[in-house]
Amino acid sequence: MTLTLTMTCGPYDRAQALIDGDIKPQGIDLAITVNDDDVERQRQAAQGHFDVCEFFTGTYIADLPFKKLGFSAIPIFVKRMFRHSYIYINKRSGIREPKDLNGRRVGVQTWITSAALWAKGMLEEDHGVDLASIEWIAWQPVRIPDWKAPSWLKLTIAPAGRDQFDLLANGEIDAGITTEIWAPNRHPDIDFLFPDYAAREREYFKRTRCFPIMHTLLIRNAILEQHPWVARSLYDAWEASKQKLYRRQEWERIHMTSLWYRALWEEERAAAGEDIYLWGFSKTRHEVDVMLRYAHRQGVTPQKYQPEDLFWPSTLET
Repeated sequence: MTLTLTMTCGPYDRAQALIDGDIKPQGIDLAITVNDDDVERQRQAAQGHFDVCEFFTGTYIADLPFKKLGFSAIPIFVKRMFRHSYIYINKRSGIREPKDLNGRRVGVQTWITSAALWAKGMLEEDHGVDLASIEWIAWQPVRIPDWKAPSWLKLTIAPAGRDQFDLLANGEIDAGITTEIWAPNRHPDIDFLFPDYAAREREYFKRTRCFPIMHTLLIRNAILEQHPWVARSLYDAWEASKQKLYRRQEWERIHMTSLWYRALWEEERAAAGEDIYLWGFSKTRHEVDVMLRYAHRQGVTPQKYQPEDLFWPSTLET
């Protein structure tokens, strides 16, 4: 008997074979809602509108002590992105290097957002930024019931109706970490903290072997408890969809409408191997562990969790 489930995710190329129905999870009739609005998709998922959902990993980690979401993760990291190019400064602030952020006012979307989690962790561990010295201005509060900010954290909520880009442009904050594109050429006073971000990202990956995890696939606990096989069926289907994408990209290596696609394709595979977008527990445990270390150091969680704590048990074998 086929199990009917609903799923929401963004319109990613790695999910396209699933979205088109070319790849079908074994034993599951999957009704997919594609939504490119990360915030709206997260809200609907948290409200229980779907059985399976692409979800913010930082929020999922912050809920670990409370387990109020009612979902469990499998090691399908739907979205990964380096974040060196998403840290912006006001050029009039006098910030020239990461340590200049100490004692300043820095904006974030929320304290626990995945992008900020990785960016703050990298700034602290690689560049000596003192997170406790900074006054953090958040666009939204942390919406995790019972979550409490650590005592050292100077965190305030931005004035209602004030856009963080405008705060940075006006000099009301000195820097900002966001998922939005604020440079280049958006405002004469806004620039990258790392203008050489491409080289920085390559160095970070080579040194840490981390391709920062942003979003993870979650499945409703009630479904997993009744049908534990669903976890592996969905894992295998997502992996098959990604492999189909790789085969298309091999063709696009030559035929893509692009100036430098072949060179970038070959550079990426030389750096990361044939599977550049790793999923599965054993191959990514070290990356998850870094994210959990960052989360604990930033007060997102009261203790340092282990990677095994994040995932439905049967997927630890992947």
